[in-house]
Amino acid sequence: MMITAKEIINYMESMHNEEQRQVLMRFFKTGPGEYGEGDEFLGLKVPQTREVVKAAKDTPLSEIPELLMS
Repeated sequence: MMITAKEIINYMESMHNEEQRQVLMRFFKTGPGEYGEGDEFLGLKVPQTREVVKAAKDTPLSEIPELLMS
């Protein structure tokens, strides 16, 4: 089944974890003047990301640029 970039993004956003997000933003120094300034996180852990990748394995390559930019 083909899944679009927008569907992948929406699914990942639905798994948002604010507590984990804050931890990651501190760890990766995303504050003003820090090396990761401006980086954003959803607070997902690796097993969750792997779940998304498995579900999206048939996504057309034409959808990848949108995912990279999100």
